[in-house]
Amino acid sequence: MTTAAVAPVANVTAQPVAANAAKSKSALADAATAAATVEAPIPPEAQQRFDSAVAAMSAGNLAGAEQTFRALGDQYPAYAGPLLNLGILQAKAGKFEAAGQTLNAAIERNPASAAAFNQLGIVYRRLGRFKDADEAYQRAIQVDPGYALAYLNLGVLCDLYLQQPQRALDAYQRYLELAASPDAKVANWVTELKTRLGNQQRSARAG
Repeated sequence: MTTAAVAPVANVTAQPVAANAAKSKSALADAATAAATVEAPIPPEAQQRFDSAVAAMSAGNLAGAEQTFRALGDQYPAYAGPLLNLGILQAKAGKFEAAGQTLNAAIERNPASAAAFNQLGIVYRRLGRFKDADEAYQRAIQVDPGYALAYLNLGVLCDLYLQQPQRALDAYQRYLELAASPDAKVANWVTELKTRLGNQQRSARAG
């Protein structure tokens, strides 16, 4: 059982646009990683309860889903999925410290869970622990080099929080290569970053 999972301002009038763009990037990165999936094999007696909890989570019944995921996590200590979903719910409720602890516990159960590392990166970013978020996303990519959402989140982190535009560009481009469908919004971010980096290079040569 597991879960998957997302420019300098030239003048005062441009600031709201830049702020909105930053919020859009962070929101997309968060929303793109909150879909629940299931790993195999799953004990038959747990399958129905797990599916019901996923459905409750999707329907917005977070309290019911949390109760079931917590119970499953206690009853099936070999499986990371219930804790992974519980960590997502805690993060959605703004309980980021608790979410970090839960996700780390999920990783202890399944160190090969790219989804768990990706979610942990989101939590660390929300806590302002940007270096830890960077490391978590990179661990997700090491575990699964084809995990597109980790590249998206890494790109957002480098773009908005670490001020590393070249790393952000590389991550966004890799995400677009791996994404299941075209993403026009991220493609626009790539275009903007290329323009920004080109301007920086010209300024450096002029200086």
